[in-house]
Parts: sequence; structure tokens; C-alpha cells
Amino acid sequence: MMKGCKSMISCVSTLSVHESPFGRILEWLKHLGARAWEIIDEKPNELDIKKVESYRNIALSELTLINVHGPYNPLAFGHVWFKRLEATVALAGLLRSSYVVVHMPKCEDLEVTLKNLEKVSSTASKFGISLLVENCTSNESAYMNTLEDFVILFDTTCAKNLGLCLDVGHAYIERNLDDFLSKFYERLMNVHLHDNDGLRDLHMPLDAGKVPWRKVLENLARKGYDGFVTLECKSRMEDSLNKLNEVLLKLKIP
Repeated sequence: MMKGCKSMISCVSTLSVHESPFGRILEWLKHLGARAWEIIDEKPNELDIKKVESYRNIALSELTLINVHGPYNPLAFGHVWFKRLEATVALAGLLRSSYVVVHMPKCEDLEVTLKNLEKVSSTASKFGISLLVENCTSNESAYMNTLEDFVILFDTTCAKNLGLCLDVGHAYIERNLDDFLSKFYERLMNVHLHDNDGLRDLHMPLDAGKVPWRKVLENLARKGYDGFVTLECKSRMEDSLNKLNEVLLKLKIP
């Protein structure tokens, strides 16, 4: 039995259905019956008040947790992008989300970026929300993706509610998974889980590629991680969710 893994929380992202008609997304979530959801706030299904009400109305119970992934295809970086993110945070507050995941733009003026980030963090803190910066791949060069990017980010910012969303698939491609875990474990609040071939960001179902996701979860269990584990598969989500829940059950301490 692993030490310290009291309650990792399995979660499903709407990545595979976020371009579907909104009603289809709602039916998909109800069918899966997951304990937690990560809703993507992106076109064509950007969050608004009516969608927030719909998500809350179909929550299976008060125990269903609804978190949010911020926009990742911005029309512009800088001030405009951060104002858009503030709107996401406000709507996430209505969902009583624990966190909002962000792809942090790697702007030329780091000081301005951090200043804007701290403003959004201040807004998020009023709702009890943490901002979790996700590690992207080197192909997404406009966003923070290297270990060095995150060292600068976490060493420089004053925001206390800023954490890490560790995308295991991205880190596996970049060969820096162990480095992220050892360097930033104390910042870790969410894990994105999906599979790939080690070269391309395919977001495949679990066990369809080479990502050693079971070993990753065992490592997290040894460290005592009890945050979210969010599936970001583009297909066969139900099968992956069953596999994830089976592993988490084995790792859980009664």
C-alpha cells in the first residue's frame, strides 16, 4: 500500500467534446458520472452565465466539483488576454471552482506579464480560486514550456495562489517529467493525464501510447499527493476513466 495517498480526485476534461453542441457536452458529462469536471472556456463554447447555470443544474450532486481551463487560443497576448482571463475567473467563481488552469503566454516583457498575472491572481483569491499554470510543449513556443520558464515564474511572482498544473503527456514529450515533479511538487494542485508516442501531443486514451502513467501516479502517491488527476483524452474517455479510478482505488489508504 502506498504511503500518504488519501484521496486523489479523478476528473474529466471537456477537451474531446468542447467543439460539440452545448447540449451534447451536458449529456456527455452526465453519462460519465465523474466526480469532477474541468470545463474548457474556449470557442465555440465559451462560458457565460447561462452555461454556468446549466453546468450547476446537471451536477450529479453537491459533491461534483467543477473546475475550469482558461482560454488557450487568445487573439492577442498582453493586457487584452489577461482581461479575458479575469472574466474566466469570475465565471469560475460562480461555479465554486477550486482552480483555473492557464497556458501562460511567454511575453517579451516579463515584468508586465507578472504584473498582469498578479492582478488576475488577486481577483481569483477573492473567489478562493488558485491559478494553475500548465507546462506546454516546445511546439507551443508562445507559452511557458521549459523548466527554466517556471523557475523564473515561481521565483519572481508574489501571488500566493499560483500553482502548477503538471501535464504529464507534455512533460513526457519534453523529457522533463521527473524534473518538474522534484522541483515544483509543492506547487502541484492538478495533473493532466493522457497518452502519446513520446513525440507528438496526441492526447490518446490511457495505455494507447508510451506514457508510464501508472508509475507517475505511484510516485505521486508516495509523495502524498491528494489533488486532482484530470483526464485530457480525445477519445475513449469512459475506458480511461475506469482505468484511472481502478488505479486510484488501489493507491488509496482506507
